[in-house]
Amino acid sequence: MAKRILPYRDYSEHDVLNLFSLDTSTEAAGFAGWTEVASGDHDSGVVVKVKTGELPGDLPGGLSEHASGDELRKYLGASPTSAHIGYNAYPYNGMTVEPAGVGDVAVGITLRETLAYDENGEKLLYYKQKLDEAQAVLPGQTVPVLTRGLVLLDVSAFAAAPSIGDNLQISATDGKLEGDAAGTLGSVIAKSGSDKFLCKISF
Repeated sequence: MAKRILPYRDYSEHDVLNLFSLDTSTEAAGFAGWTEVASGDHDSGVVVKVKTGELPGDLPGGLSEHASGDELRKYLGASPTSAHIGYNAYPYNGMTVEPAGVGDVAVGITLRETLAYDENGEKLLYYKQKLDEAQAVLPGQTVPVLTRGLVLLDVSAFAAAPSIGDNLQISATDGKLEGDAAGTLGSVIAKSGSDKFLCKISF
């Protein structure tokens, strides 16, 4: 399941960043695994950092700097390989975030997953209602990032299941959290069984 963050959440919209899309520069498989049933960096509930060099003030959107072999350009529009052929493509947000690792300065946790295909292998680019029902965004679209609030996290959001009272920090597994006495990113305040954890987070 691609949702590490569960529906229950309590936060102010002032604590949500709507500036960045998820980095796709390392994608080499045509976004084949970016579906609801698969899990990976495209999940919701991934702890992210701003990718080096991708700051507000850069171009707010773009089309042309991606080469014809780029996976995002292939997904969003035609990719002719011969010269002097134009193409139409959808705009994308060039300011990106990527999963944070140990020692990184994380900006928050993604509230929506980034999906490319539905369960039938159809491009969600052409099924916007289905995309919205899945509470997701397309590759290249801005993904909301929560910086502070109360959220219910699935056990898949952690490198190892934490305990009530544990402080949270970034784990050695990029994009995940772990319980640690020295953690500064929040704390676990309640849990349900061994798979749901109510956490107070602050990045």
